Amino acid sequence: MVLAREDANEWIIRKHTGENEGVGVVGWDARARHRFLGASPALQAIDLVEKSDLLEDSTKAKTAKVAITNIERLLETPEARALLKVDIKNGKLMLNPPEDEALSRLAMVVTDVANRLVRVRQLDTKEQRIDYAREIASRPIPGKAGRRGIRPTSRPSGSRSYGNSPGHRRSLIPKYLKLRVPQTRISRILGELQKLNVNSYVNSCAVMLRVFVELSVDDFAHRRGLVLKVKAKGKKSGTTREMFLREKLRFIADFLEGKGICTKEELHGVRTLVSNRNHVISVDTLNAYVHNRHYSPTPGDLITSWDNIEPFIKRLWIP
Repeated sequence: MVLAREDANEWIIRKHTGENEGVGVVGWDARARHRFLGASPALQAIDLVEKSDLLEDSTKAKTAKVAITNIERLLETPEARALLKVDIKNGKLMLNPPEDEALSRLAMVVTDVANRLVRVRQLDTKEQRIDYAREIASRPIPGKAGRRGIRPTSRPSGSRSYGNSPGHRRSLIPKYLKLRVPQTRISRILGELQKLNVNSYVNSCAVMLRVFVELSVDDFAHRRGLVLKVKAKGKKSGTTREMFLREKLRFIADFLEGKGICTKEELHGVRTLVSNRNHVISVDTLNAYVHNRHYSPTPGDLITSWDNIEPFIKRLWIP
């Protein structure tokens, strides 16, 4: 007797998806189960990476039993997908340009998961998944010529619990974030903000965050030959003034989007800072940290501020 496909599926699932309380007899591995039930975006990611030259042989040998759930949870988070430069449309995984960079990010994720450098408990919350995606996005992209595959990071399994709340890190700017900042003073400010305990030195961190943001914008404009000046109102013709911080941020954000350097999602945080004067990460709030003796910052607000503008700041320092 030949069963209809939908009737046969029930028996195939019983046979191959584990014991099922004694009903199943032959177990499939995780990838086989996912492939039968439909190629999920996570499985598509693994397949794409395996077809590339981005995995070491030792990692490829482990992908058959990779914890697909970890990759699934990451790809189900829109903010994490944006950081990894991928998207999902009609169940299909899409690589956003530049595609080589997106594929490299996926290879880093697969390498971490296959080698158990990141586990499900480290991707439990949305904040943890976004934080992990940010860390992936901060890693250097391997060169195309002569690359031998992405090596597992030296971070021991379970060494970090990814997350954005003050309880998950003590510094305002995460220590794992690597930015190439050639300007000496700005680089030192970055280093201090990655070392200072934000709970103990909240005012110092608040003031230096404001300084770091503006100096980063100014340096980016200088390197790109952009003029951060506008016509001065009420002055004689031809008189200009330097833009205020709000104007600089709006101008540079528009420039980054116009050049395809940043997506709208990556710029959402900095545009909130520009447009909403009452928001915790507004320019008015940053200015108050410096000029208002009655306004006291909190560690949580500062960390939230940084986490929201980090994608923008990172793009300012990409060569």
